[in-house]
Amino acid sequence: MEFKNLKETQSALLEMAKIIDQKCREHNITYWICTGTVLGAVRNKGFIQWDDDLDMCFPVADHRKLVKVLREEVVTKYPHYILYNDNRPFPHYSEYLADTRIMSNRLYPIKIDLVKVKSIPNTTEAIQNDIDRVNLLAYIFDQKKELKIQNQDLVQKHLFKGSFLFKRERYLKNFIEYVEGLDSIDKTHVYENIYNDIFFSRAVKPYQYEDLFPLQELEFEGYKFFAPRDTTTYLSNLYGKNFITPPPEKMRKPYSKSLDNNKLSVFLTRKLIWTLYMLKAIKGSFTLPAKIKRLKQKSI
Repeated sequence: MEFKNLKETQSALLEMAKIIDQKCREHNITYWICTGTVLGAVRNKGFIQWDDDLDMCFPVADHRKLVKVLREEVVTKYPHYILYNDNRPFPHYSEYLADTRIMSNRLYPIKIDLVKVKSIPNTTEAIQNDIDRVNLLAYIFDQKKELKIQNQDLVQKHLFKGSFLFKRERYLKNFIEYVEGLDSIDKTHVYENIYNDIFFSRAVKPYQYEDLFPLQELEFEGYKFFAPRDTTTYLSNLYGKNFITPPPEKMRKPYSKSLDNNKLSVFLTRKLIWTLYMLKAIKGSFTLPAKIKRLKQKSI
């Protein structure tokens, strides 16, 4: 399979991942590789051949520590790296370490997703509350066409009330505040990445403590990274029991449509990111009211 700059992208992602691993070990920050990165490690001890991303998970408290370390010790040392969400006009629920030297789809620097992992009390009420909050997030940011939610008070508060302008971003701020409180590591809790299963084609169940901890080390591209303890349970939950079998040839495609050397300066790249997300926020402010109107009509 031919894809321009895929190998260079994978090399740049691996370089960032090694730096993150080093800083985590220095500062006693808990992390593990996750999703397709774990799948690649288990299948062939490295990148899936067509993969153009790399994901790492962090308990919420460790995520806070890592972002502080990256801001103080990494992006100041390596000018081509940026904390991606520092350049958005509104807060975002996660963070990315981005390499501005390579652009995905000619608009966005390639990046490692630094995924927050929520620690949720293992009760029906707490788990349903989390599902409702994520489903509302997915609905208002167009990741789900239908809103499935039990707690109608969330809908009233965050959709039906208040100004339409930047309504999505106001809810996102509330969601971030909710997630920041789920930062304890408790053997009786269950664990979910911050966005649950909204980017997966299958329903994903919460993980038990023993599915993840104690972490193990797995080889990935000749380097040792931390990974979930039970990779079989972890990967079966995400990709099904036949996760070890690659998908059909027609599905073996990078996420990005193009990967190119960035011709913009870091300063202009930062400005581009801010502008793109501001335009998305403005567009969302004017498209969301139609969805809210349809919801109100259904509730009558």
